[in-house]
Amino acid sequence: MDVLAHLDNYVLFLIGIVAAPVSAYAFVHALRQRSDAFPAVGKLTKNAWLGITGASTFFMLVIPLLTALSSASVWGLIIAFQGPGGPMTLFWLAGLVATMVYLVDVKPAVVGVQGGGGQRW
Repeated sequence: MDVLAHLDNYVLFLIGIVAAPVSAYAFVHALRQRSDAFPAVGKLTKNAWLGITGASTFFMLVIPLLTALSSASVWGLIIAFQGPGGPMTLFWLAGLVATMVYLVDVKPAVVGVQGGGGQRW
């Protein structure tokens, strides 16, 4: 029964643990693109998206990692990557939205203008 009592924490942990590397992927993808591709498709500049996805990665990956390292326990790891259940909920949610906007809207447009329309990831 103890697992069911903390089921919401485990679900939030799974969301957080999946969203964190996805955010890092969005940052690396933005970093590898040509600067002129972003304005060519009517999006913010490459530097703006690097800042947005970089801040997103910071709040979704770096801060939870540092929090997890400061508390050397399994429960501390779960709390660190809880996403919306953690202490920085607003920043985590903003980072998640920014990552999803980049992956769903900006990435396909930038890849398409560079002639890589067939690439998936």
